[in-house]
Amino acid sequence: MMLRYALRSVRARKAGFLGAFLALMCAAALITACGTLLDTGLRGSIRTERYAASPVVVSADQNVHRTTVKHKKGKTKVKRKAKAIAERAWLPASLESTLARTPGVARVIPELTFLAQPLTPAGVGIGTGGRTAYGHAWDSAALTPYRLVTGSAPQAATDLVIDRDLAGRARLRPGDRLTVQSTQAPRSYRITGIAVPATAVRHQTSLFFSTAEARRLAGHPGQVTAFGVLPVKGTSTAQLRQAVVAALQGTSAPHPDTAPHPDTIASYTGITARHAGSVPDANTAQLAGITALPDSTAPHDTTAQLSATAQVTTGDARGPVEFLDAATARIRLVSMGGAMGGTSLLVAILVVVGTFALSVQQRHRELALLRAVAATSGQIRGLLGREALIVGTVAGVAGALLGLPLGAWLYGRFVALGAVPATLQHTTGVVPPLAALAATVFGAWAAARVASRRISRIRPAQALAEAGGESGAGAEPGAAAQPGVGVGTDPGGGAEAEPGAEPGFGPGPGPEPGVEAAVETRVRANLEAPRPKYPRPTRPRIKHPRPTRAHSTQGRSTRPRPTRILAGLVLLALGVTLVTLLSTLRTEPASTPVTFLAVVVLSTSVALLGPLLVKAATLVVGGLLRRTGPCGRLAVANVRGNATRMASVVTPLTLLIGMTCTVLFVQPTLGDAARAQVREGVRADWVVASRGPGVPAEAARQLRAPHEVVTEVIHTTVRVGLDKYAAQGVTPAGLTRTWDPDVTAGSLGHLTEHTAAVSELAADQLHLRPGSTLKLTLGDGTPVTLTVVAVYARGLGFGDLTLAHDLVARHVDNPLASSVLVSTTRTQTQLATTLREFPGVQILASAAADSLQAQRQQANAEVNYLAMGLVLAFTAIAVVNTLAMSVAERVREFALLRLAGATRRQVLRMLRTEALSVLLLATALGSGIALAVLTAFSVGMTGRAAPSVTPLAYLTVIAVAGTLALVATALPGRVALRVRAVTVATARE
Repeated sequence: MMLRYALRSVRARKAGFLGAFLALMCAAALITACGTLLDTGLRGSIRTERYAASPVVVSADQNVHRTTVKHKKGKTKVKRKAKAIAERAWLPASLESTLARTPGVARVIPELTFLAQPLTPAGVGIGTGGRTAYGHAWDSAALTPYRLVTGSAPQAATDLVIDRDLAGRARLRPGDRLTVQSTQAPRSYRITGIAVPATAVRHQTSLFFSTAEARRLAGHPGQVTAFGVLPVKGTSTAQLRQAVVAALQGTSAPHPDTAPHPDTIASYTGITARHAGSVPDANTAQLAGITALPDSTAPHDTTAQLSATAQVTTGDARGPVEFLDAATARIRLVSMGGAMGGTSLLVAILVVVGTFALSVQQRHRELALLRAVAATSGQIRGLLGREALIVGTVAGVAGALLGLPLGAWLYGRFVALGAVPATLQHTTGVVPPLAALAATVFGAWAAARVASRRISRIRPAQALAEAGGESGAGAEPGAAAQPGVGVGTDPGGGAEAEPGAEPGFGPGPGPEPGVEAAVETRVRANLEAPRPKYPRPTRPRIKHPRPTRAHSTQGRSTRPRPTRILAGLVLLALGVTLVTLLSTLRTEPASTPVTFLAVVVLSTSVALLGPLLVKAATLVVGGLLRRTGPCGRLAVANVRGNATRMASVVTPLTLLIGMTCTVLFVQPTLGDAARAQVREGVRADWVVASRGPGVPAEAARQLRAPHEVVTEVIHTTVRVGLDKYAAQGVTPAGLTRTWDPDVTAGSLGHLTEHTAAVSELAADQLHLRPGSTLKLTLGDGTPVTLTVVAVYARGLGFGDLTLAHDLVARHVDNPLASSVLVSTTRTQTQLATTLREFPGVQILASAAADSLQAQRQQANAEVNYLAMGLVLAFTAIAVVNTLAMSVAERVREFALLRLAGATRRQVLRMLRTEALSVLLLATALGSGIALAVLTAFSVGMTGRAAPSVTPLAYLTVIAVAGTLALVATALPGRVALRVRAVTVATARE
């Protein structure tokens, strides 16, 4: 029965439910898009290209492992954790002989993968169509396989074979010369051949060198990237895998918790045991064939595996071995999708609840009449709940379908910006749209339940009185019903009579045909009829309401309930707590989620305390607005008399301004502080940078001269235990002449390959001081033990750990310096002449280097802008939607004002004044929230209460919000004023 009424209600009130439908549809689309990103991070496939012809690949484990064993009450609890390392881990070349003796192995192909960027004569990388260029030994071409289509294989150290794609793009052919920037100084090679792969290779460019030259460029003597294992005829992949596992481990007995399965990554007993989850059509076995070292920072009963184990992969599991950036991007995409989805869900809940509250408020008269004709509270809640379920289901389905292409577009933008590699394929499953549909339906139902609490609990007599008050006042207390406003008496306005107006028409509506008129007639007849002597106990006794003023009853109806005020104060306290917590967080991964959560929580408190805030703001600016004339006085009366409705408009505007300012200024606050520390800490006269992959060590060697200092700087990421820290390697000799990190303890003069300097943040977190022992894992998984010799303050600009350059360079994929600091008396021209043999290297002053860093910072910030841009777009749509709904419900009020003598221009001016007053309040609240959050973020991350706010960007945000508010108010207002006032006043609602 109630479902049938709900269907009829939705069918009859399509326009009334349009606003809620749009809000729910946008929420579902946003949740679906974020869900597809999360799904791609969890299940996205990484297809192998380089190892296509090798069914089994043996590589080094790319994770740091920690196994914690706890003994409590006679029980043993084991926890295993793993974190990815930043660089490629290498295997000993001596494993080749072990693999070659394995039964079923026909051939073992060692693989070397290293940086190899082809350059133009100007030092700029040759276009590779967005592909990354890698160097290999020609002996490993069979892993794909590549075959020569012209020319011959490389024999000499200066011979080179390129793939056909590069040859076509650069118009190269055998006999031409090509400069390649690899891990050493750039070198010119003679192209001896062009090769093509047997399978499609879409995401990389391959350059093949002679075996000796490839080993020199790889820079890891006695080590290889991986081994490709080819089976003898008649040996299946599963059989070959099991044989390789047994050969490397020395036993075929698996760990009982991680037994091998055709579709799992399994770990075997020995020194390490790990379960890595499921990979479709693939096997990976982690083998304890190499020594594992204990983790120095782990507590008692804890050991750490430092990526010293080999792993055997087959099928799709070979892809992550080949494309390490794609495997790392999984974690980034999961984090990004989860953060976006969580923020989107919170914003959607806030917007949808506000939209439904406004929708229920618009139907107050209808619902009040239903209560007066003996509809129970449960029936009212059931009706609204079923309506919400219907609207939520339709909107959820539409939004989920729209979210799928939106997610694909978002993924494409991330790939274009370099945040996600194209090798991680976009995955679209059924879980994200179904989850979005479920969240939308449940959100709509919950929002309807929250919005219907008061109207369902109201007494029938009070409901009738409020309905009468609304009809008498045109649903605008203190507006048209207040003669003191005097719109029609505006000397400059004049009265505009409606053609066809009936004489003696009053401010209230006349008889209304239709359902509501019949219901109202029945109610009045019931009230005027004599009471039965013995009323039936099943019917509540309806007392005749006492005559009261309409605006008084209405005032009580719009007064916020104490529970709402209490909830608002609780959320306000929670928001203040989050802001306080934010000021103590000193790492970006910890502070970023708290930052946006604080904005949402504070905006939610504004939504609950909105009526009080609106009334308070009216008291402050009401006097000024009243001086603008009758329209200003009428706007003040409307804003103050309809505080609940205005609060529902203020909330999305506040959220839009607060969230946008936070998104725009969080990254500049952090980046500008880091750049300021770099400017203060760099003492060099000149900075050498490169337009290519980096500055070669040979260039730094040629710059060195007596009485001058050249400091090479290289960046990486290391692990202390399982925690990740940004680190840099610098040349220790003469370091204090080119670099000043503001040392607060110890001295940089003792920096060597066996020592390290740490930032104050790292020193506090790891409890270090000069003389302490620091055990860490370098980027490629190599464990080292160092002694702390200095603690410095400028860690935000220079990283948390500073090591010797030569130590870091031996354990990174790209050993080229990101910059070289030069303290010299030579001029820029003289330095450029010295480095003329190195294409792409440029000599910059400190100011130019800072400008270049600012450009890179802006490029990185674009990813965050894109990530949160959809949330902001959804909020902007909610602003327009809410304002349009708020204006659309006031058609009767506008008609009464027109009949009272107000012109169209005066009504529109009143709407503009209301919109500007609401915008002013939302700007103050949103700006205050953003300022508090950004200041706390700045205090925690930089130590100073100095958020970076660009005035032009801030004014642009306010201008856009104001434009949305004015347009969303003016357009529905003009549409509402097109209908004749008499027609509206005499029509049913």
